Amino acid sequence: MKWFADVTTIEELRKRYRELLKKYHPDNPNGSVEAAQEINREYDFVFARLSRFSNDGGECTGEEEKAENEAFKAVLNEIVGFNMQIEIIGSWIWCFDSYAYKERLKELGFKWAAKKKAWTWHFGEYKRYSKKETSLDDIRAKYGSRTVHNKSKRFALD
Repeated sequence: MKWFADVTTIEELRKRYRELLKKYHPDNPNGSVEAAQEINREYDFVFARLSRFSNDGGECTGEEEKAENEAFKAVLNEIVGFNMQIEIIGSWIWCFDSYAYKERLKELGFKWAAKKKAWTWHFGEYKRYSKKETSLDDIRAKYGSRTVHNKSKRFALD
């Protein structure tokens, strides 16, 4: 294991995957297709190994978790080269400063969050349990946040 040797949980695996994808994606200056493919193969292997066991140590099918994981990876790989700010908050993908990509984001299943001024993606159906409005800072504090890609001038659109 080269990329995920010390990973012991799915949460750690996803965090490391996001960091590696940010650094080695082919759209990045120091990235390559070969490195990205190697990272994806190792990720799939480690995910399969970790998902065999639930948090209590017993066997679990993990089919829904595998589907969520594959969808998460696919969406992130599609958008990581876009010139916008991409942030992972919990299991949600948030895209800021993304007007130029709105049609592509819609096609990928993103929804517009008007009050937050961002496109957001989450696997599966989402049911809101509270009518209370929550700020992005509160959501970040509760679920954790990681910026995957910052908008840069080098990709600027005319």
